[in-house]
Amino acid sequence: MVSLSQVEDQLKRVGCNFRFWGRPEIRELCNILMPSETIAQAVNGKYEHGFAMLVVTDHRLLLVDKKPMFLTLEDIRFDMIAEIDFSAQLFDSTVKIMTTNRTLVFISWNQARLRKVLNYTQQRVSEMRHHYLQQQFQPQRNPAFSAPTVGGLAIQGNSAGQTTMTPAPFHPYNKVSLTMRKHRIPKFY
Repeated sequence: MVSLSQVEDQLKRVGCNFRFWGRPEIRELCNILMPSETIAQAVNGKYEHGFAMLVVTDHRLLLVDKKPMFLTLEDIRFDMIAEIDFSAQLFDSTVKIMTTNRTLVFISWNQARLRKVLNYTQQRVSEMRHHYLQQQFQPQRNPAFSAPTVGGLAIQGNSAGQTTMTPAPFHPYNKVSLTMRKHRIPKFY
């Protein structure tokens, strides 16, 4: 558990000084954050159930909505994120965070801060996927034999000189099927 002063110090370090709006959410962050976790950015705004705070840390993306007698927490790990969409209007901006089973739509009036949340999240998702791809396509080293990965299969040999093909490790969030969006074009005769 992290103390309130530590949370406020981390928020001040990234330029988020919430004096009135979001105070219950900041107090709730004390119970959510792990001691080794660092806040990278935070922004207040609204989502489908009302006012909330979107917080991105070095480990995950958090949506915190604290109301009297109600608490909503959404913990989205970076490796779960499939797609992120951002749009900016005159007075507000919207970010859509899509996972394999859910879409979170968050609207904020602070466009610059929401953009910083988006940029950091994109950077972390990219790093996670790059690290995963490096691990997947890196030959596995074993003193007895080497097992390079070719086309999703790891080629392994045994002491008798026989080679076997075994599937490479499967990651459920990065190996999802492609979703196609169809737009129907009306025909005019």
